[in-house]
Amino acid sequence: MDPTFATQIHDYDPGITPDTGLFWTVAFPDDSVDADMEDAEARFKSSDLAIADYGNILNGLFHGAPPAAGMVSFDIRWSGATNRGTFTNAGQRFKMDFVQTGAHISWQGKTGSDTFHTTGGAQKVNFAQIARSRSGVFFDEGD
Repeated sequence: MDPTFATQIHDYDPGITPDTGLFWTVAFPDDSVDADMEDAEARFKSSDLAIADYGNILNGLFHGAPPAAGMVSFDIRWSGATNRGTFTNAGQRFKMDFVQTGAHISWQGKTGSDTFHTTGGAQKVNFAQIARSRSGVFFDEGD
């Protein structure tokens, strides 16, 4: 990786919300996500999401130049339980049930005439997990 980002030519991100400072976050419709903890399967999918292409991470953070119009599509699938567990921190009022799994990502991005996509072959997955957490006022729900 080039720590100066001099070789980076695309940086797809939804930007920073001026009034709140919330960054790199997009609201998706409920039907974009489906998860089944029992079967250890989940899916997160979006098609033709209009998104800014800032060119590189530094421009994405500091907005030195206006972004180009970009579009991305992705399909992330989790499956095949390898480990299950629960984590609780009562002092912080936090609980999490989790299933570690395998995963596969299909991704495509486009800016102008530039297009990029994943290939259909095998992918190396270092870590994938489906989780359900409860915290704060929801800490005692679901027991």
